[in-house]
Amino acid sequence: MSRALLAVLAFVAAPVAGQEDATGRLRDLAAAVDRPDVASRRAAATELAAREDTTVEDWCRAIESLRPHPPGDAPQPSEYRCFVPRSLDPTKPAPLLLAFHGTGGSGEDVEPMWRATAEALGMLVLAPSETGANEGYAFSARERDAALAALRWMRRNHDVDENRIFATGISRGGHLSWDLALRHPDLFAAIAPMIGGPRFQLDHGQNNLRFLENVVNLPIRDLQGSKDDPGLVANLRLAFARLGKLKAVDAKFLEFPELGHAFDFGAVDWSAFFGAARRNPAPERVVRVAARTDEARAFWVEITKLDKDVAEDIVPKIVASTWNGLDEGGRRKLLEEEIEKRTARLEVRMTGVGRFAATGEHVAAFRLLLTASMFDPTKPVQVLFGGKLVEKKVKVDARVLLADFVERLDRSFLPVASIDVP
Repeated sequence: MSRALLAVLAFVAAPVAGQEDATGRLRDLAAAVDRPDVASRRAAATELAAREDTTVEDWCRAIESLRPHPPGDAPQPSEYRCFVPRSLDPTKPAPLLLAFHGTGGSGEDVEPMWRATAEALGMLVLAPSETGANEGYAFSARERDAALAALRWMRRNHDVDENRIFATGISRGGHLSWDLALRHPDLFAAIAPMIGGPRFQLDHGQNNLRFLENVVNLPIRDLQGSKDDPGLVANLRLAFARLGKLKAVDAKFLEFPELGHAFDFGAVDWSAFFGAARRNPAPERVVRVAARTDEARAFWVEITKLDKDVAEDIVPKIVASTWNGLDEGGRRKLLEEEIEKRTARLEVRMTGVGRFAATGEHVAAFRLLLTASMFDPTKPVQVLFGGKLVEKKVKVDARVLLADFVERLDRSFLPVASIDVP
């Protein structure tokens, strides 16, 4: 066979081989994403990253090409109520509203109320039903995990715009909307809780008012009857007063003086509110308040080690004579001071390419996840933290990219390197 013919065959075969490689990568990435639990997804991501014949750029292209399951491949669970509007544009990622029902209810109760807004925006609506006791929100990890599992299912079966995911809910669902946003603030573009709110309670993980700074940049519309449970109303008033002091970007509390455990749904132009909301996947400044390392990620910042005093459930040690000498306001203030001592706060700013400045309270260690535009691989990354400069050379690493993507499914933020501090 002549050299000329060999050259022609090689030229023709190369694109085919490349196409087969790309198809294989895409198939294997989808298989990793669809593993049933965190541990198996992490293991699969590690295996994929170890391939010597595949670059980070190859995996980025595979991520960009990953699409939802074809209709019918993954049957809709019976506890999920999904609405797909006629106005949906199948050529573009769609906004998504997670809608949570009240105590004793189901997804069928809340999904229909959002259909007009969904049609106006071409927005998907997913209303999962509680499969447990359904006796009110218990502020449990099981309930939050179930809500996040529903979100994950929706993102694998519909082309969801990761920067236009919203949460709403009524009563129990309002509590859940608040709790998810306070603990996972970087998942949502806006929230709209109704007759539900954050809580100030020291045990059983129910003290989520301490995380309020996490949602300062999140658009919020909260609808609440003034004659509802006094504790709920008081906590909401306190929450929005604090958000005001923190200069929250767009947080509004709508009280209805004549109503109890009810609200006026028409008080907000929902199409305008959700239509204008967009998440910035990589803000220059990130603040993360946390009490657990498994809930300590926000955007490109993650607390990896807390001071030993940080705790979710708190049993403050207060001298009886001091406690007895305080009125209700004084006792509340004292408890808040004790809670602050047990809560971690990390703030990180990007001051330039590969340059960061961080401050923290009760934070022992953290890491930064960096996209290709956030650092120069030829120069060390510098992080100023606690008055000390941490300087490290970081490398592009497929393990960082794939481990992050198989969990978060975020095509708009693709970290390719990380730096641990200190």
